[in-house]
Amino acid sequence: MLPEQEYVGLLIGAARRSIKMAVQRRARSMRLTAQQFWFLNAARELPGASLGEIARRQRMDPPTASRIAGGLARRGLLRADADLRDRRAVRVLLTPAGARLAERIQPIAASLRGAIVRGMSRREQAALCAALRRVVVNVDNFGEQVERAQDARAGGL
Repeated sequence: MLPEQEYVGLLIGAARRSIKMAVQRRARSMRLTAQQFWFLNAARELPGASLGEIARRQRMDPPTASRIAGGLARRGLLRADADLRDRRAVRVLLTPAGARLAERIQPIAASLRGAIVRGMSRREQAALCAALRRVVVNVDNFGEQVERAQDARAGGL
């Protein structure tokens, strides 16, 4: 690799940090973390969604989603109610205070989403999304390969 080339992983990390910092600057005034900001926005965009649906949408693991929902519920911004049709599911419902805050979040989220892809054609955006999904799969597969190799070494001891 040439010295002036950048590794894909470093660029992804830099983009993630930039996005997170941009959200944190705006979320801080609302006494929210970046994850809480996006969680409330997802709850507004998916009214009555299950906790699992929001977790998948936000690409977070269920324990993280549960922890975030719990914190927001303690602040009176949402309720997590048992799903009457599926005892394993929990429905996320914004309280009136949560809905008001989510309405304040919406234009910020929309402008940030727009800023991220500014200057990109729809085709470029689709290609970037496809490439990033491939990166996620590749990294997940790599992690599984490492775990299998570690398990094999541990079994050989």
